[in-house]
Amino acid sequence: MFHFFRNRIHESLALAALFAGSVALHVAWIDNLLITRSPFMREAITLNSDIGPISGLYVDTLGAFFVAFLLAAFVWHGKDVSHWRDRVFWFFVTSIVVFLLMTLPFVYGFAIG
Repeated sequence: MFHFFRNRIHESLALAALFAGSVALHVAWIDNLLITRSPFMREAITLNSDIGPISGLYVDTLGAFFVAFLLAAFVWHGKDVSHWRDRVFWFFVTSIVVFLLMTLPFVYGFAIG
């Protein structure tokens, strides 16, 4: 029925996707911090004034994911990347934890004054 779907995915593509997801999470929290702190960045990143700066945030995050995915897939294509498994996995886990902590309202709303 679906003969074009395979039973497995290459390890290099799977690691590239995890790596790209990690990079995208970091770009998302950094953009969120910049948007809340800088009016210039808020205006610069806004693509649609009806939606606000969230439109640019989504585009930046998607762009970071695809650029990181394509670069990692290009570098790791056809290579044995089994020694990268643990590093990329823990980078992904760390990225999730950092994203969750850095997007809490009291963290990016903190100010010394």
